[in-house]
Amino acid sequence: MAIDIQEFNTLMEDPGNVSLPVKMIAILIVLIGVLFLGYKMIIIDQVTQLERVQSEEQNLRVAYEKKQARANQLPAYKSQLNEMQDSFGILIKQLPSNTEIPGLILDISEKGLSNGLEIDLFEPKSEIRKEFYAEKPIKIKARGSYDELASFVSDLSALSRIVTINDIRLLPVKKDKKPKREKTASKILMEATIQTYRYIEEGADEEDS
Repeated sequence: MAIDIQEFNTLMEDPGNVSLPVKMIAILIVLIGVLFLGYKMIIIDQVTQLERVQSEEQNLRVAYEKKQARANQLPAYKSQLNEMQDSFGILIKQLPSNTEIPGLILDISEKGLSNGLEIDLFEPKSEIRKEFYAEKPIKIKARGSYDELASFVSDLSALSRIVTINDIRLLPVKKDKKPKREKTASKILMEATIQTYRYIEEGADEEDS
């Protein structure tokens, strides 16, 4: 059946006089147009939303897995925290209280004398306060043999309280003129800063030492 192309021109003006094949072609074109617009406006939009939701789901899954991994490690973290708290408690016990500082300073001085050192300077300085503890520096100048100085430093490290020795300088001491028959060990002058520490209890007022 031949289709008159001219019928398409009168389709909108007088659709009643248009042949059935032309009407069917026109309806088919309209259906295709509707389907195309529906695909563009609905299906593609829904596909985009689906892809976005899938991406969000993947991100949520990754975040969940990370949080789950952290949750699985929580017992180990708690165990480590308990160990750190125990270690911290042990260290705190090694920090003398304010009332123990004078006795500790006396112990340090006696360690020097008991090792045969000649103390030229033993000068406690003012405290240096930190977050939860205070440093108590002591300037010291002492003369003695290498073995005597080494024994003194070893005794300091063996104290039950935390004591450190810093800024050590060792200088030779000029020998006094003595008879040749008298042989004495070479003397060394040690200049250093001995550091003791005091735990500051929460709420304690600042005190000068």
